Amino acid sequence: MIRLQGLSVDSLYINELLVKFFDCKNVVIMLFFSNSNIMKSLAVYCSSSNIIHQDYFEAARMLGKAMAEKSFQLVYGGGMVGLMGEVARSVKQHGGKTLGVVPEALNLDNVVNDIDDELIITTGMRERKAIMDDRADAFLGLPGGFGTFEEMFEVLTLKQLGYHNKPIVFLNIRGYYDKLLDMFDHIYSEQFAKPEYRQLYHVSENVLDVIDYLSEYQPPQLPDKWFV
Repeated sequence: MIRLQGLSVDSLYINELLVKFFDCKNVVIMLFFSNSNIMKSLAVYCSSSNIIHQDYFEAARMLGKAMAEKSFQLVYGGGMVGLMGEVARSVKQHGGKTLGVVPEALNLDNVVNDIDDELIITTGMRERKAIMDDRADAFLGLPGGFGTFEEMFEVLTLKQLGYHNKPIVFLNIRGYYDKLLDMFDHIYSEQFAKPEYRQLYHVSENVLDVIDYLSEYQPPQLPDKWFV
């Protein structure tokens, strides 16, 4: 068995090459594509606040239920509070799987969830984000604060630069991201980014649209050059 990671190639073509150069016949080839359309895990970035509007918590519960029903593993920051904890509890309540990734400095009682199927403790935030990036097949931003914005902007930038081609979604509950999206339009109109980069992300107004978009996702054809 030959494992080729991250390559989009035709298996029959590879088989011909093996026969030609290695005299291998009747080989079994398994291809693992880094940008496969088969979604198995979803990184969710969101608030850790408990005092926000209940509409956000309802959306988090609906998301967790939908993820479990689709067998999407939750990849998240491992917290038990705010929307972070609400999504995780909902996923588990509906039979889904969760992976928490927590930096050592935040590995505290009454902060870190104890319900995850897998918990990874990292030395710092950069390692935490790298693991979440690697373990996720897609990225979703529920409403959140500075940390949520920073994490979403990082995966957007990495996609713009060609480091990945995974789906990125903003779940725009209560119009939370409206002003950010206005800022994006301002960036395009002032020519700090190409309008084609609207394809980097998708904006959903409800959980059902999130699931539909992820299920049907096709990587966009982006400009060869990231600069204007």
